[in-house]
Amino acid sequence: MAFDHAAPAETEDPRLALQARSIHARCAGARDLSRFGTVADIPALIELAQQDRSPAVRLGAAGAVADILSRHRLGSRRKQLDEPSRRAIFDQFKGIDPSLNAGLFSMLACIGIPEGFARIASGLRDPRGDVRLGAAIGLLRLCESAAAFGDAELERGVAEILRDPRLKPDAAAEVSWVAARVGFQSLRPLVQGLALTGAQGELCQKALELFEANERPLAGAFVSDGRDAGEIDPSPVGSAGFAAFGPGGALMDEGGDEPAWTFVNGFLPRSIRRMRLRRVGEVAPVEAFQLAGRTWYAASEAQLVAAVEAHLGLDSLAIEAPSEPGPVETHALEILGPLLPADGWGDLARGQLALRAGQPDSALAFLLASADAKKKPQLDARYFAGAILMAQGQPEAAREQLEAFLRKARKRDPRRERAEALIAGA
Repeated sequence: MAFDHAAPAETEDPRLALQARSIHARCAGARDLSRFGTVADIPALIELAQQDRSPAVRLGAAGAVADILSRHRLGSRRKQLDEPSRRAIFDQFKGIDPSLNAGLFSMLACIGIPEGFARIASGLRDPRGDVRLGAAIGLLRLCESAAAFGDAELERGVAEILRDPRLKPDAAAEVSWVAARVGFQSLRPLVQGLALTGAQGELCQKALELFEANERPLAGAFVSDGRDAGEIDPSPVGSAGFAAFGPGGALMDEGGDEPAWTFVNGFLPRSIRRMRLRRVGEVAPVEAFQLAGRTWYAASEAQLVAAVEAHLGLDSLAIEAPSEPGPVETHALEILGPLLPADGWGDLARGQLALRAGQPDSALAFLLASADAKKKPQLDARYFAGAILMAQGQPEAAREQLEAFLRKARKRDPRRERAEALIAGA
């Protein structure tokens, strides 16, 4: 289940909760500030992250600081926290021992100044294994942000870490995996040159496989929730979006007041950053990409279905006098058809896409398959199939489909009257 950014607060006043005697209350206050807190809350949270007797509270407070900072990495919100303020916050991190609070590295990842990376790099060389692991987590959170897209200096810095002969095998493997996940393709030769064995060698091999996959053309459906990678925000600045990629190009809806698909011809994978990210609240990482400051994640089947349903509009389908297909209509079936579910609903959607593309025969085949599907058969498909058959001059076959529709359609179905009129006029 996805993380609910807008879930109700756990405390009446999270700032007072931070001062409670109860560990549970202090943790709840930190969780609330993670979602709703402001820059003004950071000093108190840093104090808890450093001094609280409870490891859970220390870690939760550090996470809340990182999450507040995650809302200030891009665009206009980044400007709300100027560099002197960031450096002042960074100075407050200096008293935190990473062996007592590995959440330090997430705070460093989101602080937005070069010194943050330098501290993470130092942690990756630390003799303590738990500190090195925490630093690797921080490195991922730093590099996955769209703020790091195109940051050649950061990419060179990660390369220098991999070149360091003092780097422990576990850290080298973790850094290799991070580099592959965030699309730092220039680091592939360095990873290939690592002579690691065992579990570390296996992780490096996974990284090399991901580097290779990142070079392949992008395909499939993706969604954006308007948030940066790793960002916790109940009110994101960006809008939700949908994108689908196929051999001939891409369909994209970047949201806004009036969302609509646009077709992008010959969309090239090298114009984007290919990644593998875990969306906040999800268990496993998925294929992802970044473009123009936005982060997109591979869509689930439910997200794909919802996006297609929102844009198709069953009632707007023109059977008798279809409009001339534009670029979106021409390419939508080619791009979306293979991605849609293999069930009755999927065939109904494919039928609509085919009809909009000016392919009534293909549309009819999909609609009939939808009506007779073993899984999720669609009654609407019989109505549309009957309307197409009537338009093609096949009244007997049309009547069969339309009567089957009328037998099961709700009494208030707006298409009943039209189906009856088609039968009467046959």
